[in-house]
Amino acid sequence: MTYSKSDEKKTRDFLERLTNRLQDQVGDEFTFLLVGRTGVGKSSTINSLMGKEVAPVGDYEPTTMEIEFYDNEINGVNFTVIDTPGLCDDFEEKGNDYDYLEKMRSEIDQVDCTWFVSRLDETRVTRDEKEGIKLISEAFGEEIWEKAIIVFTFAGNVAPEKYRTALKERTRLIRQEITKYAGTAIAENIPSVAVDNTQPTTPDKKKWLNKLYTQVYVSMSTQSSLPFLMSTVHRIKRPEPSTEIIYVPSPVYYPVTSSRNPSSPNSDPVPNPGYSQTQWKDEIEFTEEDRTAIDRKTRTLIETTAMGATVGAAVGSLAGPVGTAVGGAIGAAIGFFGGLFSR
Repeated sequence: MTYSKSDEKKTRDFLERLTNRLQDQVGDEFTFLLVGRTGVGKSSTINSLMGKEVAPVGDYEPTTMEIEFYDNEINGVNFTVIDTPGLCDDFEEKGNDYDYLEKMRSEIDQVDCTWFVSRLDETRVTRDEKEGIKLISEAFGEEIWEKAIIVFTFAGNVAPEKYRTALKERTRLIRQEITKYAGTAIAENIPSVAVDNTQPTTPDKKKWLNKLYTQVYVSMSTQSSLPFLMSTVHRIKRPEPSTEIIYVPSPVYYPVTSSRNPSSPNSDPVPNPGYSQTQWKDEIEFTEEDRTAIDRKTRTLIETTAMGATVGAAVGSLAGPVGTAVGGAIGAAIGFFGGLFSR
């Protein structure tokens, strides 16, 4: 496929804008807030998403009422996982809930994505979960639910013939509870995803890790989505361009600021953070539906509109070399977006 000088300029402008936008994220951080009962798999699920242990599993007793902050770094990106142990637990001597509320208000100053985590194999929203939703809402206001997802764990415990109904009904019940504090418009737009940290698929035989990733990326605050991507891009399977540029009118050069040596094309562009997982957790492969959702969110982040097929194919063709020149997580992200936008 050939393209015109006008197409070339659009391609050059897009990749330059994307490169600059990613470079602007260097030094930015993001924060996940985990809410849910002890033992529902909050830590296991965040570890599955990030590809390494970023929050210890079983690190505290069910009676602990202390906010836990876990600071991490992957690919040069810093982030924090905040756990709220005890908040949604039903035991007699957990202390004054409103002392905990004030503690949350005073200690937590940034939340980029809230995870409300509950077991899919339960049939109701428990009394303590309702109390947890109330306290979180009172601590941070309805805005906390605008950047939230509902995560259902232990999906494999649900019979395949009951899975879809269980997911739909459990989602409805939790949204109904959140509606009391955030209103219908916000609650009904909170996405839900079912996971099972012991296997790659849910009872409907579909992979869940890509769905979790997509929902997190789309739901996160605007300033945190790209840092999140750069911290995990080494685990994403690159989409193959659906079309290919055969003739390019002139070379495209992008001056970038990078500590990498662009004359070393054989160097690994992304450091391996070193994690041990089962094979199915090592690589995240997106479906066409996932890519469409990520594409839509990313365009809002870099303030660009949909591009024609020719320009999209050109981006797919040229993003790889540009990413290699930039190197690191930024370069890998450019390469990933090249495959994304070329479709």
